[in-house]
Amino acid sequence: MTLRNGKPEEVGMSSAGVKRAEEVVQRLVDSGNTPSVVTLIARDGVIVSHKAFGTNGTLPGAELLALDAVFPMFSITKVFTAVCIMMLVEQGKVGLNRSVSEYLPEFATGEHAAICVHHLLTHTSGLNHDESLPPTHKPGEVMEYSSRGCRMLGDIIAAASGVPYVEFVGKNLFQPLGMKDSCFIPTDEIKKRIVRRNAPALWHEWINSEDSLNGTSPAGGALSTVMDVAIFCQMLQNMGSYNGVRILSPVSVKEMTRNHIPGVSSEYRGEVFPEAYWGLGFGINGTKKDGGDLFSPLAYSHWGAAGVFFCVDPVYRTIQIFFCVEVDHQLAFKQIYADAFNNAALAAIEEL
Repeated sequence: MTLRNGKPEEVGMSSAGVKRAEEVVQRLVDSGNTPSVVTLIARDGVIVSHKAFGTNGTLPGAELLALDAVFPMFSITKVFTAVCIMMLVEQGKVGLNRSVSEYLPEFATGEHAAICVHHLLTHTSGLNHDESLPPTHKPGEVMEYSSRGCRMLGDIIAAASGVPYVEFVGKNLFQPLGMKDSCFIPTDEIKKRIVRRNAPALWHEWINSEDSLNGTSPAGGALSTVMDVAIFCQMLQNMGSYNGVRILSPVSVKEMTRNHIPGVSSEYRGEVFPEAYWGLGFGINGTKKDGGDLFSPLAYSHWGAAGVFFCVDPVYRTIQIFFCVEVDHQLAFKQIYADAFNNAALAAIEEL
């Protein structure tokens, strides 16, 4: 199934309901919650809404935001990394239950020796963000969201494939899928379309720095557009293929998008989750209400810093993408942006 534009009624949705979802976003912009948003709603491969709202940042004279605005993906990069790891699993070059030290020998001793690849994908390695610290928990004991672990996954991709991480992702994921605006090191043309984020008090100067826009981090360095991420999501919804190109086996997609850590808890930003619900790289909705109140328990998603979010719901057969320029990171994390849009979009479904 290849994405195409169509009317909501073609896929059992209401035009009036989709319009309400768009109006929710317009209100967010008009009220000053965020200056810039691009959204997309698709069901059964039909794009029923793809809109840009507001301006490109908040600087005086900022132009209207374009549909093909390029957003830093920050932590959404992690799902690209996870998919590439699974490609190598399918090729027999990486094993999920194998020690990280098989691919990165420097982790063969001490507290790191028991960490397996699957622990990095599920954020249960015991590693935290501080590179200098040993693991704070035993592998599998708790979920502690870790960009450090994902950077190690990028190193494993390079070691197991013999190809640098950024090159591997480009050649094996972005290019085959036709994700033409997705990259780590932007061209001059893409640089012109990158959204500008004007929140130095929250994210310091780094948010708009050359370092953040020319990163190679497997945990947060990618750049992309809403349409490119929609293609990526549709590939997953198609169980691993898109436009005649197979990226993953359906078996791998099924395994990546189920909860792999039942009974494992987590705490994040002061909130306790008795069930962390995490797949192989993806957040699984479960009972978390992550990004919206109406997603099914089987929905899988990922956030990225500074206001980017996507969700694929296999039960309701939807793809929903909400990329914004956040004004307040803590408020955005508590979902004042995406949840209202996602709830309204799901409520536009009239036929299950």
